[in-house]
Amino acid sequence: MVLTIIISWLLIAVVRFLAIKFKLYGHWAAHQDHRPIARWGGVAIWLTFILSFIYFIDLTPPRIGLLIGLSLMFAMGLVDDSYNLSAYLKLFWQLAAVIVAVSFGIHIGQITNPLGGIIILPIAWDYILSVLWLLIVVNALNMLDGLDGLAAGTVSIFSVILFILSLFVIVNQPSTAMMAILLLGTMIGFLLWNWHPAKIFMGDAGSNMLGFIVGTLAIISGAKLATVALVLGFPLLDLAWATWRRLKQGHSPFVADREHLHHRLLDARVSHRNVVFIILMVSAVFGVVSLLSGTWAKLIALVGVAILMIILIRTVFFMQSRKIVDK
Repeated sequence: MVLTIIISWLLIAVVRFLAIKFKLYGHWAAHQDHRPIARWGGVAIWLTFILSFIYFIDLTPPRIGLLIGLSLMFAMGLVDDSYNLSAYLKLFWQLAAVIVAVSFGIHIGQITNPLGGIIILPIAWDYILSVLWLLIVVNALNMLDGLDGLAAGTVSIFSVILFILSLFVIVNQPSTAMMAILLLGTMIGFLLWNWHPAKIFMGDAGSNMLGFIVGTLAIISGAKLATVALVLGFPLLDLAWATWRRLKQGHSPFVADREHLHHRLLDARVSHRNVVFIILMVSAVFGVVSLLSGTWAKLIALVGVAILMIILIRTVFFMQSRKIVDK
């Protein structure tokens, strides 16, 4: 992991230097932070993870599919960071990358039955649910990438949880543990540059790619979907809330805005660091819960995450209304 951290840090340094030297900052949309900071951190993340993966991990068809799919996600995000692709074109390329991965053998296959045993998914439903799962996680991570260190910090927590889970005797997946460590090292090297105040951003190239990696590792590790859902509880629920909110307002669910929970917390005068700390702590706590509990407890914990987010949303609305009244 130390080697991966060093490689990640050095590559970020090189990418940042070149971006500053040639004034390559990328395209900025109206809802995004407009500090003059390069959005090319995803380039270094992609290079670090790909090189480390090929060197340390034996390549099987599903793992090759993972590398091809994340590279397609990276390429699409890189073009988006440069030219701001339409939401529907991005969704098309996300779908293409996901289908490639599934065709290489990355699919859920079976899920744990809360009542005992496992449920073998019919082939058609298996592929449909696998595609939907990956698309949801990709877009949840993409939406989460709105504050310094937030997306990378969340992925780091996921990596630690997956690493520990993979070493449990009942799971015993050392190769998955190694993948998690490689991802963690990549994230730590990036976070050294991305923690608030950030000196470089990962861009859509980074966030789409990381969402894809998280979603596929959850499947490769034996359909640990509930574990991932707990760690990513906030971004997944934020995605659901954003979709419902936009549809209710008569807007496309694919049009970005600045009304996500982390943005609203900032608008309610919660400091940048505290917003990131709150969300990362919740992710870490529920990640630990996922390690110590069975299927039913995980489902109850997921309900707890939903309730906690509703409370936070209501609290933020109250704080914002008080702020308006004070004015």
